[in-house]
Amino acid sequence: MNKARFEAFSDGVFAFAITLLILGIVPPVFKNLPASEFELRNGLLHLWPNLIAYLLSFSVIGIMWQNHHALFRLVERVDRMTVFLNLGLLVVTVFIPFATSILGAYPTMRSSTFLYGLTLTCSGSMYNLLITHLARSRAFAKNVTAATIRQTMIAYRVGWAIYGAATLISLIAPRLSFALYLVVVAYYLFPRGADTDLANET
Repeated sequence: MNKARFEAFSDGVFAFAITLLILGIVPPVFKNLPASEFELRNGLLHLWPNLIAYLLSFSVIGIMWQNHHALFRLVERVDRMTVFLNLGLLVVTVFIPFATSILGAYPTMRSSTFLYGLTLTCSGSMYNLLITHLARSRAFAKNVTAATIRQTMIAYRVGWAIYGAATLISLIAPRLSFALYLVVVAYYLFPRGADTDLANET
């Protein structure tokens, strides 16, 4: 498949998913209209869990897009299996806004934090399957070193492991699992593997 078309389609899906996030923040509804200034202010203040979930997922999808860009910048060719695995990643990405809306509505419940964690764990799984296939099929450009590929794989596995742990912890301590989701965001703020090469280049 043409690599430019592959990347353009992926970018479009990431942009669509990140745009959908705002739909999870619904304006407050009041029984009696028009609402008073006091009711509106309280209603808006009660949306803070939705706002935090929105910012978290915006960061998550933004980092996923950045990692995708950094990874495929080093890839020389895109085969059929790469397309299928990438579609699996995009399927999970588009599901993130729904999981985010549930998390924002029920931020301290086990079911909501478990669903969110399971979604992010699935995205981490798809990233790891994707880079494993790219390495085995020798899809990387010849100038990409084995060290860069290895460092990228390690970075993806660390994120996947934390997501998996946070998902399990959500069944016992939902607030702790939420904190671990933030840890992954902080972890990927620093360039690693393929992302390091991109940072050095810019």
